[in-house]
Amino acid sequence: MKKQHTPVFFEEAVEALDIQIGEKYIDATYGEGGHSRKIIASGGVLLAIDVDSAQVKKSDDNIHVVHGNFSDIESIAQNQDFTPVSGVLFDFGLSMAQIREGGKGLSFEKPLETLDMRLGDGISVAEYLEAVDHQSLTHALMKYSEDINSPQIANKIIQSRSSKKVQTVQDLKEIIDSVVHADMTTQKKSYARIFQALRIIVNDELEHIKKALQGAVNIVRPGGIIVVITFHSLEDRIVKSFARNNKNAVTEKVVDVGKMRTLASFERSATLRVLKKI
Repeated sequence: MKKQHTPVFFEEAVEALDIQIGEKYIDATYGEGGHSRKIIASGGVLLAIDVDSAQVKKSDDNIHVVHGNFSDIESIAQNQDFTPVSGVLFDFGLSMAQIREGGKGLSFEKPLETLDMRLGDGISVAEYLEAVDHQSLTHALMKYSEDINSPQIANKIIQSRSSKKVQTVQDLKEIIDSVVHADMTTQKKSYARIFQALRIIVNDELEHIKKALQGAVNIVRPGGIIVVITFHSLEDRIVKSFARNNKNAVTEKVVDVGKMRTLASFERSATLRVLKKI
């Protein structure tokens, strides 16, 4: 039997939803279904959403999973006659299956994979790096990676593509290596930041998060809960800003899971926020 992937903040996220038996809940980022199964086991009636069609095809037969972007949560819920809901869960991380088996170049540890990184529609990272102008690439890498070497890496990408297309994970790693002359730990940090930034760019992830949060508030009943797990400072800032700008609609708190238990390594970059509709 295939071992199921345990999501980040598995128990804490579902506990924060405060599941009420027979009430409706949406897992807006289905992934491998860990949170969804827990919600159902706790007595919730569930609708799940995932932008990755491969994840939807692998979903459990007893879980209703809709293929779509979480940014369209409001229209999806309405089309499924699934409103209002008592809670929504967003987990903005990737599943291990997407990283290990997706074949889309999402991990810098898969050197032969093509630089795709698309989770839905749009252009691939390879296509983006072929077409983007120098100034736009520099600005985007600085903004979304927050890596101090971003300008130099952008310069090198522009120089390199004139003689060889940047098409594989290894192509991009070699470019980063040519700029980041340091120990392997430092290089890996730059890999992670640059790869994550490019994934964010081609999937327009931050704009989708903004739309998703508003859509969730629109379909959650008064007193309902929106649980959000972020993995990047830019994601977390969007959630904080949304809560601050919508104080008339939601209250917000951070769940300090680190005070409750020792965090696993894959959880240390994550933040769990809970929004409650007024």
